[in-house]
Amino acid sequence: MKFLIFAFVLTFNTIVIFSQNIKGEAVEKFYFDAVVFEGDTANSGRLDVYVMVPYQTLNFIKSANVFGSSFTLDISIIDSSGNTVESSKFERTIREKEYFVTKGGTGQFDYSQSIFYLKPGKYKVAVNILDKFNKQEYSKQRIITVLNFDEYDFSLSGILLLSSVEESQGKFKITPHISDNIGNLGSGFFIFYESNNKRYQSDSVDYIWEIFNSKNELIAFGNRVRKYCGPARSQQFIKIPKVDELVSGTYLLKLTAVMPDTIKETANSRILAITQRTINYARTFGGNVLNDINLAIRQLRYVAYQSDIDYINDGTTTGEKQKRFEAFWKKLDPSPGTERNESFEEYYSRIEYANSAFKSYQDGWMTDKGMVYIIFGPPYSSERSNNFNDNRIFERWTYLNNREFIFADNSGFGDFRLMRPMSITEKYRYTR
Repeated sequence: MKFLIFAFVLTFNTIVIFSQNIKGEAVEKFYFDAVVFEGDTANSGRLDVYVMVPYQTLNFIKSANVFGSSFTLDISIIDSSGNTVESSKFERTIREKEYFVTKGGTGQFDYSQSIFYLKPGKYKVAVNILDKFNKQEYSKQRIITVLNFDEYDFSLSGILLLSSVEESQGKFKITPHISDNIGNLGSGFFIFYESNNKRYQSDSVDYIWEIFNSKNELIAFGNRVRKYCGPARSQQFIKIPKVDELVSGTYLLKLTAVMPDTIKETANSRILAITQRTINYARTFGGNVLNDINLAIRQLRYVAYQSDIDYINDGTTTGEKQKRFEAFWKKLDPSPGTERNESFEEYYSRIEYANSAFKSYQDGWMTDKGMVYIIFGPPYSSERSNNFNDNRIFERWTYLNNREFIFADNSGFGDFRLMRPMSITEKYRYTR
């Protein structure tokens, strides 16, 4: 009997199986997943592509008391030779009456599912979104493998992550979790898959799930779960409980189908099939990924007082620090009734910009320019001039309240320093 190992490797823009020490990143522009199931015809696979675009990613324009947005969704399936074998391009249109909703205040998003039928092989799934109003483009890609399911006595599809499963009148309603990140699914998550029985002479199968880290070390596993398998295709789901051992990083989730038994150790001869995929664990807050909580705490210096930072750092575990960090920002949330925290988002967006625009001998957020930008935002106007006597460069930032900040580059290497230090009591405050 042949057994199947079905690997589903997830990638964003570049092919990376494991990645550690990920820096904090801004809100995801969109999410997508791609899962392979057995096709409806011989020697084929069915690829389901799920795309979710948060409203705050899109540009809305008001017309006749209605806010409208439109974007083009382009999906391309590219084989190992670089040829596009399948594609789908269509326009999505959204209309909302409330401006607050268009800015993501209620967590609304546009969701779509596309299906492709493919021959066995390795493919790249490329998704591109073009906002028709501001011409912004966002792209992501994944690598998937379609195998010939007919070759195997028993096989498994790829794994789809689920945030919830609800039963009603004997039927199940599943909610896909269109994100690799399981960090905020506090009570655990579900996995959905299909089993395909061609020639396996039994009506039940035992399943074992395991989670491995980037060093291929086993982090967590579940006990055997016995499921019915019909003579053809069966849809299954299993609950993965919260795993306390997970920290920020990328992991391999592995599901093994074995012949029913009561023995804990499973001999290779009793393995029927294996399916696996990568998952990420990163705690998020206000829609932002917090992969380095210690760095995020240090970056509070322009919004918090030292006593606040000390209290957060006094948390005895990473989890406790995370809770205190989130509690601090919840006090500054201008819309506490929603999932978004606009104050948090703006603050760390300014840090991200400062890192890209003001980096010199140190990270941009730690420079004088970065400090002023993070606390007060972009200046209303800026002027640059030279001192021809000593080649120093000056830059003047002016704000609408006639406040000015003058920076001097004394070295000629872009290391701008404030001419007059700021008061330590001045902190960032969200004012919109």
